[in-house]
Amino acid sequence: MKVLLLCNKVPYPAKDGSSIAIKSMTEGLLVNDAKVHLLSLNTRKHYRSEKDYLEHLPDGLVFEKVDVNTDIHPWGAFLNIISGKAYHVSRFLQKDYSLRLKETLRNNHFDIIQLEGLSMAVYIPLIRKYSTASIVLRAHNIEFKIWERHTKHEPSFWKRQYLNLQTKRLKKFEKQSFKAVEAALFITKRDQKLYREWGGQTISLVAPCGLDLKAYRPIKNEDEPSFDVVHLASLDWLPNEQGALWFLEEVWPLILEARPNTRLAFGGRHMSKAIIEKASDLVWLYPEVKDAKEFISRAKIAIVPLLAGSGMRIKLLEYLAWGKAVVSTPLGAEGIEVKNGKEMLLADDAESFAAGVVYLLDDQESREAMQRAARRFFETHFNNQKLGQEILQFYATLL
Repeated sequence: MKVLLLCNKVPYPAKDGSSIAIKSMTEGLLVNDAKVHLLSLNTRKHYRSEKDYLEHLPDGLVFEKVDVNTDIHPWGAFLNIISGKAYHVSRFLQKDYSLRLKETLRNNHFDIIQLEGLSMAVYIPLIRKYSTASIVLRAHNIEFKIWERHTKHEPSFWKRQYLNLQTKRLKKFEKQSFKAVEAALFITKRDQKLYREWGGQTISLVAPCGLDLKAYRPIKNEDEPSFDVVHLASLDWLPNEQGALWFLEEVWPLILEARPNTRLAFGGRHMSKAIIEKASDLVWLYPEVKDAKEFISRAKIAIVPLLAGSGMRIKLLEYLAWGKAVVSTPLGAEGIEVKNGKEMLLADDAESFAAGVVYLLDDQESREAMQRAARRFFETHFNNQKLGQEILQFYATLL
């Protein structure tokens, strides 16, 4: 089977959740003998040079990238008001990428063209013009839901009005995009359920992100951890920043009341001023983390304090693979059907979240039992080779 993947960023090396999800999909298809061609935007925000990605490309992958500028500009955002389009996605429609895609479609035959995320749905009309392949939209999230939740917490009246307008347009575009494709892939059952509730009828499959069992080995803590708690997330994604501030402002003080000397390592790109101001003798900030596994291994437990968003937290999946004890909000664990208290602890308010952190830090036996359970759960449910096989079987029904 010949598959063309279209994505909005170069996923190699994979340094964030969406990149890991794209990398996982690519390698899950390749290991099951699919012919995979990946055509990627190379944005200024997530720019990758040839030196950055070349050594990370898997064998057998045909890879192309097009340098583009999708940055948000105040003037562009203002002019967008009269366009009637959703600025969240319209800025990803790029002339140079369109030309390369047109050339790729003319020179190759594909069975499946998979859109990695809603932003790539802007290319559906072009694909229809130059290809007869079945189009599949892989929904990393239900995008308009993320923005609905974020807009409710926006303090600026004028910005809130603008975001309300854009969210309504995004919802309309998202619904139209699902109708325009032959099939959809959802990462979580909850996202598929939301899609069905709004009347979506396109055939779909729930296929969580998987990881290579051999590439992800459990962490072995031979040395005493440098920290008690670790947090790692891309803080340029609004739900991550919102959750991080909630933890630092609402949860962290409660933890310190119970354990005054608890140490926290806080990592993530694009830290806001509000987060930077939380640094202290007990809160260590790491704006650049080169080795996620090494960073996570330096603490006893990890946290996922997410309050908004949809889809699946790939970082949490990595924690399971590494056999790390975790405290998460229920929404943070969405798409990963763990048993609360066995593979991780789930808490939906500041008090219970703090209590969960203190419990795992003080009870070494329970913490180590959870570490073992986490790894077993990962091995059972997130084998990338098996998931890739299931996706290709689903695609065979579209041919």
